[in-house]
Amino acid sequence: MISLRTYLMGDAAKEDLESSYRRMIDLFLQGISLHAVEGDQADYQRFRSDMDRFAGRLAPQASVTERFVVVGEVLRALEDYNRHTSKFLRIQNTELQNMVAMLTQTVIAVGTSSETSVAGLQQIEKALERTRMVEDIHSVKAQLGECLKSVRGESLRQKADGKAALDKIQQELAHSMQRIGGLSLGPKTDPATGLPGKPEACKAIEEAMASPNPAFVLVAVINRLEVVIARFGSAIGDQGLAVAAQHFRTALPAGDRLYRWDGPVLIAVLSRETAIDSVREEIGRFAGKKLEKSFAIGSRSVSLPISASWAIFPTVPPLDALLRKVEIFIAAQTSPD
Repeated sequence: MISLRTYLMGDAAKEDLESSYRRMIDLFLQGISLHAVEGDQADYQRFRSDMDRFAGRLAPQASVTERFVVVGEVLRALEDYNRHTSKFLRIQNTELQNMVAMLTQTVIAVGTSSETSVAGLQQIEKALERTRMVEDIHSVKAQLGECLKSVRGESLRQKADGKAALDKIQQELAHSMQRIGGLSLGPKTDPATGLPGKPEACKAIEEAMASPNPAFVLVAVINRLEVVIARFGSAIGDQGLAVAAQHFRTALPAGDRLYRWDGPVLIAVLSRETAIDSVREEIGRFAGKKLEKSFAIGSRSVSLPISASWAIFPTVPPLDALLRKVEIFIAAQTSPD
């Protein structure tokens, strides 16, 4: 249906509408970036940079296909960031639980505190196992502070044994705080293949692009992996992906770097002094090879073919344009058609 305003104003109304959509998308991406929960600092900064980069790619002249690609990347980036942040918070919560458990065991072992203090610490330990919200942690922290204050008072009243107990508690606290302060998730590795993930691949591509030495990006999409997962389960799909990763890892020279991208995709950064046709000829000798692998499914064994569709791209700036080509190739290989 064409509105009266669009009919009367023609292209100007369409441009206003396009501009409004653009502002809405910009505000949406800014909101995601600004209000994301901060976990690991490096992940948080990378996520905000990704949101800014996605917003920059939504230029007015971008096609509908390009916008869909960007929206898909935004959703995947948000999913990855939420998963990593949840893991970060779980690790912190586990460290807090360990800290209180060590305090409780130390107080019980030295035996200089009252039964009331020991019981209080044990209650705090159980409460911490159930905490999930920041407000709950603040409440437990207040309880822990009061309980430790009581412990210190008893230690002062029992100088001989109390001083040793207090020193041990402080030492355990210091060690735990050091572990929490130095907590870092580090580079992510894919559990199915053991390869570094997409963030490390993007960084390697960017470094290769900045280097004066010629380099290429190999994109390999494992064929029909979604069909295998739908029929036999994700465990078999992960095993098939691992077989493909091992095949590429063995065939590529030691200096080439292999990564897990998204879904059924592997990425390799190749350093070559030869022309792109020579690189394609080299990679074609093994990349398109069909593998046969037997998998144990329940009480039976099933032999499944494993092959890949692949492409070579030179690392020519800008980075966004190269990544867009990579995503378009991947989308073409994984399309239902």
